[in-house]
Amino acid sequence: MVIAERVDADTEEDLSYRARSATERFDVDAGELAATVAVTPSERGIQLVTAAGDFDRLDHGETIAVGEGGGESNDDAPAEVETTDELPAGWRLTDNDETAFVTGDGVAAAATDSGYSPSPRGRSDSSADDTSERRIEAALAAGRAAADEADRLAESPLGTAALPRLGGFETVLLVPDATGGPSPLAVPDNVDAFAAGFETDLTDLRDIDGTVENAYVIRPAADTDRLNDETARRLVRTVDPAVPVEMDITRTDGVVLVDAVVEAPPEIDRKASPDARVRSQFDRAAGTVTFEHVEGEAVPADELEVWHDGEVVSDTVLDGEEFTAGDAFTVETGLIGTVMVRWFDPDANVYDTYAREQVDREAFAVEYDMSAETLELTYEAERPADASSLRLVHRGEGGVQTVGDEFTDGTLEPGDAVTVTDVSIGDSVQLEFDVETPMGGGSLVHYRARPPRVWIHSHAEDGTTIRYDGEESRPADAFVTLLDGEPTDVQFADEYDTLSGGEELVLGELPLGRTVAVEWHEPDEPVVIAEHEVVPNTRASIEYDPEAGEITVQHRSGRTLPASELELQAGRTPTDVQPADKLDEFGPDDSFSAPVPPLSRVRLVWTGGDREHHLGGTTTARDAVAATYDADTEAMTVEYVGERPVDPERLRVSVHGAGRPPDRERDQESAFAAEYDELTEGDTITVDDVGLDDTVVVSVHTEFENGSATSSVGHFSAAPRRGFVVDDGEGDSDGSETTLRYVGEVRRNADAFAVLIDGEPAPEQPADETDRLTGGETLSLGNLSAGTEVAVEWTAGDETRTVTEHVIPPQARFEVAYESADDGEGGVVTFSHVGGDALDAEHVDVVVEPETDGLRPWDSDTDEVAAGDETSVTVDAEPGLAAVVFNESEVLHREPLAQDR
Repeated sequence: MVIAERVDADTEEDLSYRARSATERFDVDAGELAATVAVTPSERGIQLVTAAGDFDRLDHGETIAVGEGGGESNDDAPAEVETTDELPAGWRLTDNDETAFVTGDGVAAAATDSGYSPSPRGRSDSSADDTSERRIEAALAAGRAAADEADRLAESPLGTAALPRLGGFETVLLVPDATGGPSPLAVPDNVDAFAAGFETDLTDLRDIDGTVENAYVIRPAADTDRLNDETARRLVRTVDPAVPVEMDITRTDGVVLVDAVVEAPPEIDRKASPDARVRSQFDRAAGTVTFEHVEGEAVPADELEVWHDGEVVSDTVLDGEEFTAGDAFTVETGLIGTVMVRWFDPDANVYDTYAREQVDREAFAVEYDMSAETLELTYEAERPADASSLRLVHRGEGGVQTVGDEFTDGTLEPGDAVTVTDVSIGDSVQLEFDVETPMGGGSLVHYRARPPRVWIHSHAEDGTTIRYDGEESRPADAFVTLLDGEPTDVQFADEYDTLSGGEELVLGELPLGRTVAVEWHEPDEPVVIAEHEVVPNTRASIEYDPEAGEITVQHRSGRTLPASELELQAGRTPTDVQPADKLDEFGPDDSFSAPVPPLSRVRLVWTGGDREHHLGGTTTARDAVAATYDADTEAMTVEYVGERPVDPERLRVSVHGAGRPPDRERDQESAFAAEYDELTEGDTITVDDVGLDDTVVVSVHTEFENGSATSSVGHFSAAPRRGFVVDDGEGDSDGSETTLRYVGEVRRNADAFAVLIDGEPAPEQPADETDRLTGGETLSLGNLSAGTEVAVEWTAGDETRTVTEHVIPPQARFEVAYESADDGEGGVVTFSHVGGDALDAEHVDVVVEPETDGLRPWDSDTDEVAAGDETSVTVDAEPGLAAVVFNESEVLHREPLAQDR
């Protein structure tokens, strides 16, 4: 599932929460962000966020891999990690123990592990732990897509049908496989795929005045005429964050089109609702749920809604004018049902949920036969029950299927059972409520057939190591380790009788190019649960010396390799000097030098296997291009500042901007080559008609036998997008000062910037320190207290633009704890203020992704949030991320919540 959002904002306050979260995750400014995309894979184990805009390549965490022909060295890279050639040119793969990043100039993706992935094949990257394995695999998938090694969504049947119709919307939702992907569970079975375009950000739909128009493209699983209007309406009501009031349905070219007029949905507002505590209690013998007002304020009866199986039943169960402490009422649910009580103010369009109950989880038993790949679900209650509000869903490699209609289409008798077949390892089966919003679904039974987890690692010290990380104890002889299909000399059973978690099998240094696999033999047919190709764990750094005009390749970590199996390439062509010309072996402390022209894409590859394996790379002289913008003439001057001459034919200059059509012809030509036969220091070109919202991109273009590659070396925006970075220091306690640092990529006059503190000019201005800002200049602002607002304005354009806004955050510390429910379905996330400044409660929000779908106010009985205060969020599914947000923009605390269920 893909949520793509166009971003056009200059300040954090103008961003949606998703975009603001992206700026925090990637540490870029609002003005640098052009688009962000959130991707939920079908396995639901990873949260992937991508961003595009006018920012340089990001460097977060330790470098793990470098893309083909690009990337910078990282002396601190872990010795045990491997490199990969599955990234685009100039990209890097990094990890900071929480998130894996793939980054290039103006593009970035971040993958965060959010739980167990049900794939039957174990991961086998060279990461230091299993959570890093999942993150890195997702990040590499993003890199492969960027390198055109994966199918493009835009070229899929859904993409070709939907994107031309929805491309003009601010936010687009794409679900290319409604049966096999993580689409909402209530999507009708006869919907194969769908897409939606929203006039505004999804969270902003809650605050719209009046109505807006959204659009849907639905691809039926069969003929369009078999997907009736009610099914289309149900899909829209299920997916749209707002409330549809009108729908216009048409059919064309094999798809169903829906134009929906929507109004703002009710918004949760706990402060507006009466402060009441309501308790629910299920009576299994009577088949009822009783709701009791335990304490707190009375709730007017006309503001209280009681929902049962997706229908409002308030009139049938409520008596009197108000629901007050000591009052109770009972809803007849039978032995199966979902019921909810909420306060609702239709005038303000706000609500608060007091209590909800789903019954009866204990009425069902599950038995899974791994050998037969069958799951039997049995109804074990003592009395019959109406199961018409349920549906049984099998999620597996073949997609999502509704099964067992005979089990859920009427009345269940005690002892009734249904068998779900072909439930392979990694599949899940859910018995869930099939009701619409505002109640939503929810599961009574959720069973996942999981394989044991085994990880294969490559370490510089120990060679290849296999670690068992299963959730239960298993006999060691059920696992067989293979090398190219043959059992290895050492097996788990040689060292252990039982594997319970954490046991390791050290295989040592294995021949390169071979394949290690682990088979699990408890099923009738052995299952490969982990596989790993033995490639060099060698890592090389490449440094460029502009004065000497040569690179130095240094062995940084990993095994020693024959120099004859290495090739140094510049632009995919072997260089004149090769490693074998200088060395017999390439091992620890070894290095060699080779002359390479500036602005060349250089990489060192191992050629001893079936395909080249990337060991290190860089683009030489990446800082050899600078730019200056003249706002009066709308001209960007691009200057070559390198120390050595260069062939200008390799450089490309293009202009990008919102609403500006690409100039393909100009992008294929070299503006530098049109002016110069050879490019030397100080040579310039002028790019005209560069509007304030445009960006000039300078790239290195490389042609090779099977194609070409382009790596940008400079992104120069006409109006400042990055401006200044604010360093908050450590506050007044140690006398640290707040400083501004110029991080703009374009050289600019210092007197065009004005620094404001709480709206007033700062005592010191950039022009007091220097005439020209070229990058890195700092300005001290003194000691500023929490809550002080720092802003920088740029006045060289046709209007004053705020290029930097920052509020000095409070120094408060938080902790987050997640306690799963006894049945494994969701649980409670608790936020605790554990020290530091007390905060105004009105400015503190919490986020639990994906449960809250945006900011939720801190639930506190006082006006401030101080040390010792707590608030909790109840979730229906395992959470992926929790955060505390100050002033709707400043993330005070972020914590991934990755628990295996």
